Amino acid sequence: MMKNAKLNWVRLPINSLENCRELGGYSTEYGDQTKWHSFLRSSDMSKLSKEEIVFLREYGVKTVIDLRGEDEIETHKNPLAEEDFCEYYNIPFITEQVSDITFSSNVNSIGDFYIDLLKQNNDSVKRIFDVIDQAEEGCIIFHCAAGKDRTGILAMLLLGLAGVEKKDIVSNYEVTYTNLESLQQIENPHGDIPKEFLYSNRDYIIRAYEYILHTYQSVEHYLLEKGVGKDMIDRVKGRLLGLGETVVS
Repeated sequence: MMKNAKLNWVRLPINSLENCRELGGYSTEYGDQTKWHSFLRSSDMSKLSKEEIVFLREYGVKTVIDLRGEDEIETHKNPLAEEDFCEYYNIPFITEQVSDITFSSNVNSIGDFYIDLLKQNNDSVKRIFDVIDQAEEGCIIFHCAAGKDRTGILAMLLLGLAGVEKKDIVSNYEVTYTNLESLQQIENPHGDIPKEFLYSNRDYIIRAYEYILHTYQSVEHYLLEKGVGKDMIDRVKGRLLGLGETVVS
């Protein structure tokens, strides 16, 4: 039996999504907390049942951002792309070297991949934030394949923008490998990819986080460099924190 979709769930009780989690409930430097039912991060969604789709609708999902490449979508389509209660966007957040399916020999570590993602000169980051900014009021769910790497970097950017502490950003990332029990049971799920690439080791996301701080001083300055306007940044931050909403006493 599906659980109550109106409650706040740290990890959503959806059997086909091992790694679908909230960005709500984190304390911020502004003395507030990130808003529940506003942003969800997830792994591959291709196995969603009809009952699980109803749960996501009732949870408030209005927008889906699929960060995968065309090759991944062809084999594992997201059924929410066909639903009328939400808008579906595919914005590949990949590099020429790496997707979740293919790692080239030029990539020495997950940290290298993350910095490569952050450095890339295409407009994918701006397009992602354009969609977030223009999205209908309600919950935005974003995902890749494992919900670890591309999803993890976007989660880091969003939580960092909201003023969430570094240790909470890191712990949000670390949970992924623990959640992916099916991945742990497969000896070599992606061919020649080193097993450590499957882990969500804290050092991986710390390297990306420190790259942002050392190079741009803040997530906000990074986004500005990527062409995301200040007004848009403020609106996305407001969405993360639930600012500007009418509070019913």
